[in-house]
Amino acid sequence: MKHFLTFLALAGMALGVSAQTLWRDAPMLASPAEIRALMPDARETSPSQRAADRSALLEIPSTPIADEDFAATFHFESERLQRIHLRAQPGTRERTQALLRALQTSLRARYGLPISTKARENAAPGTVDLKWAFRRMTVQLQMVDGTTVELIYSANIPGRPAGL
Repeated sequence: MKHFLTFLALAGMALGVSAQTLWRDAPMLASPAEIRALMPDARETSPSQRAADRSALLEIPSTPIADEDFAATFHFESERLQRIHLRAQPGTRERTQALLRALQTSLRARYGLPISTKARENAAPGTVDLKWAFRRMTVQLQMVDGTTVELIYSANIPGRPAGL
């Protein structure tokens, strides 16, 4: 009976995890085929990109967010979606700052106040590194070089309990 209850609890957790979505309603733990079906503009990454990062299997080279073009990369572990990395390089410092403000406003409206703001040693003025937690995912907004904005959606899937 104890094993049956453990199974039910784990099955319920798995259903809750699968219902959780990341960016553009991409389900956590989705397969590459499921992501391509959901987002027809997603394509396989280049061999050189996969060689540099074996988890980066799919990409959308350009997608508009807050009036800027972002490149989206989908990262998988064991053929299951774990992270979506969005990256934009607005042409000017003013556009970069405007994009950061727009994204911060949107993320705060959706997820509340950030759970952390990392301080970086020798960071350039204006460096941003904010993180939000929502259900079983984290969202991180970063600007580290003054010109590149990164938005990272990550699944936080609890590990399997030992002995199961």
